[in-house]
Amino acid sequence: MRPPVLERLLISYGRHFPIRRGKLRLVDALWPRQLAIGGTRRFAKLKYGGFSIPCDLNEMLQRQLYFFGTYFVEENIIRCWQHAAREARVIFDMGANAGIYSLAALATQPDLVVHAFEPTPEIAARLRQTAASNVLQNLKVHEVAVYHEMGYVMLNRCRGEFGSNEGMNFITAASDSSYGERVEIDRIDLLKLDIRGHEHSAIMGAKGLLQGGRVGTVFTELNWAKHPAECCPATESIRLLQAAGYVIAAPDLPLNWPEAGDWLRPLNDIVARFAGHNNSALRE
Repeated sequence: MRPPVLERLLISYGRHFPIRRGKLRLVDALWPRQLAIGGTRRFAKLKYGGFSIPCDLNEMLQRQLYFFGTYFVEENIIRCWQHAAREARVIFDMGANAGIYSLAALATQPDLVVHAFEPTPEIAARLRQTAASNVLQNLKVHEVAVYHEMGYVMLNRCRGEFGSNEGMNFITAASDSSYGERVEIDRIDLLKLDIRGHEHSAIMGAKGLLQGGRVGTVFTELNWAKHPAECCPATESIRLLQAAGYVIAAPDLPLNWPEAGDWLRPLNDIVARFAGHNNSALRE
């Protein structure tokens, strides 16, 4: 069934109107007015490769995919990600959620191999549905959490301040052990880490790959402490990457690679690239 007029107007506005300021706020304010027709379930056609993805307009991220064709609040980061994906062969998308980064990468090169890690069962199932419906045989969905050691963790469901962000789920350590899923790989060209404050654990878990420069480029979220002097997941992630010989940039094209410093603190995301130097600091 064809979407109602208001919905079509919001899609056109979200995808084509050139001024970003206020767009997300306006769409969020107006979209509920047309819900009398068709409920909240839709299929979004993405900007990336024309891929189709199931979505529920009640969910914040999925709503952005439907009206904007992308994750609107991270569109600049995704643009940088796609730029890096052009020269990649193997990609790990850790904390994949709906798979927008995986799909954006595959839109640049259909023969890429993308491993998407997502521990929430219903989100992973939806991503598998997306892979099947778009015939993406190179999108490998792993319904596992990413941590610095093998075993069990606890999946904590958190929907954010307004109860509409299913991507806020996070893991904590559990005492059970002996189970996990391994993906044997010799090199990762491009790695995304968005795992709710455990990015530094994943970096430590990948120290063997990092020490040898076998992870080419890393996109990672930063989780800062309130006080600058306090050690936190963000400072630990930066320390580990620098120790392995990576340089750091803000996720904005063109990428620049200054020395790490206080300029990093306002950033929620960074890009790190192996610079050809390695030391033993990760072996501690």
